Amino acid sequence: MQLMIIILTIFLAIAGYSVWILLNKLEKYEDIIEENDIFLQTELERNEALLEALREIDTRQMFEKDDEVGSIFYQIKETIEKFKTKQNASN
Repeated sequence: MQLMIIILTIFLAIAGYSVWILLNKLEKYEDIIEENDIFLQTELERNEALLEALREIDTRQMFEKDDEVGSIFYQIKETIEKFKTKQNASN
């Protein structure tokens, strides 16, 4: 009977230690996810500001309608849309 109590106590201690380790890992991963969300939001804002600045420079839409330069406008716009889609999917 005492041997069984000792074995169960050891298993309980090991289980408690394992839960503590897993909790610490979970908190670390939550912090990383939070940092990534902040990074993605910052990048989204930077890309939107870039697109807006390019549109201000190109008020006559001479570059945006151009085939070669217009592709850059399109790629920036697509990047912004991808960021927004991924951000909405994660929320």
